[in-house]
Amino acid sequence: MPTSLYFLRHATAQDRTLPMPDAERALTEKGLGQARAVARFCERQGLLPQRLLSSPLVRAVETATQFSHRLPDCPMPQIVDWLRLGTPASEALAHLRDLIDTEADTGSLWMVGHEPDLSDLISRLLGSPHPIVRVKKASLTCITVDVRSAQPGQLLWSVPCALMG
Repeated sequence: MPTSLYFLRHATAQDRTLPMPDAERALTEKGLGQARAVARFCERQGLLPQRLLSSPLVRAVETATQFSHRLPDCPMPQIVDWLRLGTPASEALAHLRDLIDTEADTGSLWMVGHEPDLSDLISRLLGSPHPIVRVKKASLTCITVDVRSAQPGQLLWSVPCALMG
């Protein structure tokens, strides 16, 4: 049974040249607005996560939290370490397969993470060992995949925040 996977890259965060650990960089005002815009877009389109997973890095958690607070009936984000920046695609894919295998009805699974990790994971799920997509900040990408099958997934759409209105 195919599963719908939604990938939301974190919104715009503080500059990486600031004297702070990368994991602690928070969203900027622009980023907070982007997270709200994604939620409004999803509400208009009738898109609602059954489960929302997030990287533990501050900018991803803030994106997921802002998104879930603004979208009616959205579940609160669940923090998972395998969405942390720098997780190899093969490791993330193994965690994703385990998660889907243990869930009776995965339905729609949403993940908030980072680049280049999201592009690498999406590309792997689409059957490519090399990146074939590039996920922009605060963009939303949807694919369907049967992780129990050797068949590649299918890219349904990818919408940058700037086009969400």
